[in-house]
Amino acid sequence: MATACGSGYELYSAERLPDERRFGTLFIYVKGGTGPKNYACALFDNNLDGARHMKLKICENKVSSPRCQTDEGNFTQYAGPVRMDNCPRITAVMKNSSGVAIIDAVRGPFCG
Repeated sequence: MATACGSGYELYSAERLPDERRFGTLFIYVKGGTGPKNYACALFDNNLDGARHMKLKICENKVSSPRCQTDEGNFTQYAGPVRMDNCPRITAVMKNSSGVAIIDAVRGPFCG
């Protein structure tokens, strides 16, 4: 998964979501300095059989008009990668076939 983010990224965390049932895994990688110069990259792995509607969004940690990058759709493997600097926050959502969120997680900010 790290190669999808590009060179220089190091694994920060691999979190089972929503819990030990592990419907998905959120991989977060970081690179760079500290504070706003720190970059984060995320991938959201589908650990269930078949395609699921997934949304992975990363946004700058600021209140007014943050830049965001989103990967959303029906995925059999994973959503992402998405990358951002400026102490980003990451949102991972997975829905079941009825459109109900079975994962809805927000993590961050990641400031190194």
